Amino acid sequence: MSQSDLRQALENIEDPRILVIGDLMLDHYSWGEVDRISPEAPIPVMRVLREDQRLGGAGNVVMNLATLGAEVSVCGVTGKDETGEIINKLLAENEVDRSGVIVSENHKSCLKHRMIAGQTHLLRMDIDPDPDTDFPQNQLIEYLQEKVPNCDAVIVSDYGKGLLSSSVLNELALCGKKHGIPIIGDPKRTTDYSIYQDFTLIKPNRKETEAAVGFSLNNRNDILRAAEKLKKEVRLDYLVISLDQDGLLLFQSPDDYKFFETQTHEVFDVTGAGDTVTAVMGIEAFKGTALAEAARRANIAAGLVVGVVGTSTIDRDALERVMHGALAPSGSKILSRSTLLSQLVKARQSGSRVVFTNGCFDVLHTGHLHLLQRARALGDLLIVGINSDQSVKRLKGNDRPLIGENEWAELLAALSCVDYVTVFSERTPLRVITAVNPDVLVKGADYSVSDVVGRNVVEQRGGRVELVPLLPGFSTTGLVESIKQKRTTRE
Repeated sequence: MSQSDLRQALENIEDPRILVIGDLMLDHYSWGEVDRISPEAPIPVMRVLREDQRLGGAGNVVMNLATLGAEVSVCGVTGKDETGEIINKLLAENEVDRSGVIVSENHKSCLKHRMIAGQTHLLRMDIDPDPDTDFPQNQLIEYLQEKVPNCDAVIVSDYGKGLLSSSVLNELALCGKKHGIPIIGDPKRTTDYSIYQDFTLIKPNRKETEAAVGFSLNNRNDILRAAEKLKKEVRLDYLVISLDQDGLLLFQSPDDYKFFETQTHEVFDVTGAGDTVTAVMGIEAFKGTALAEAARRANIAAGLVVGVVGTSTIDRDALERVMHGALAPSGSKILSRSTLLSQLVKARQSGSRVVFTNGCFDVLHTGHLHLLQRARALGDLLIVGINSDQSVKRLKGNDRPLIGENEWAELLAALSCVDYVTVFSERTPLRVITAVNPDVLVKGADYSVSDVVGRNVVEQRGGRVELVPLLPGFSTTGLVESIKQKRTTRE
């Protein structure tokens, strides 16, 4: 595939309708530092500096899809409890269709609480549903029968909590076959993969595959033997096995397979990397991309998110840049979302106050410079989010932007008042703001505070919104119109 073909393929991702069904969880992170041992027992005492809540389990697949530009619906069950309320709130904040989420008084929402000092995980505490919980199977099946025909792809994120019974999965496979909808499964179970029969593809990891086939994967011959056995028994079209540091395998038959080597990155945490692979494969299934190319891109995306502690996502534009070999080198100001979040962990450990602002920046003028300088003065670190080219087109029309995202990113990064630049593909910066969690959110005074995207997220987490007065006489719209008129005159 040529670079121009790849760019066109990426641009065609726009708004695929993908349904995620699976076990919804809340990932709660307590970040802190350890400088002493408890006098009560030989254990470290962590002083909590910051807390963070993210969607986990099937919710992390949802977030990956959302940042990749998909129109996402989710089907699952939460309890009528505080954890369930937070899960539903996070889904709503990220504009996810929650019509398939059942809130049940008989269900306990799943919570995973991680305590992290620096880059080190000290402890994880899990609250899981009771093993004998009765899930509303008939209600789930009815929803799937109605929803699946209107989707472009379905992803199953099965953590083995009891939600996805054989009857639900069988009905899902039947709907997929009937309507020609790809069904992709990400199983966390250790046994009985027969319940995934007639899926388009499943993606177990090495450990899950070993448990399913009953022998260890010590070399490539073992991996291929396991892939052949599992694909035949489950009646799959394709099988993808993620192999940790060894990359991944795409398998169709003993004569049609491909290994993808791990992309070299500094690894902090593999949490959620499999979710990223699943999400990218789901997007590609919708697009009809050749599976080998889809697997290659999924492998690259997973390599990027492992550089971030905790569950993370990769946005479409960062993936495009790395595939073109244009991802900014380590230490650069232009960062993918996942790399940016990793940098922020370090910054917050040193007590840095984070400021965020955003814009299309289609024409950079003195008014923008004034706003950026004022924003930087409000904290220790200024992050600027800029709309991708495709995002600008959706907002302002096909004749915009005048200058591409890469050029603008370079220009903004060259300013001394800007610490980091990140590109986002969504229509609004809400998902970026939610991920960055700035202490101060800055916009120009042509906005009212109530109209600022992300205000609720920032204020609820203890931050504030600041409106910077505009310099008179500087308008992007006015400058663009002036440029258009001059072009027309010359023509």
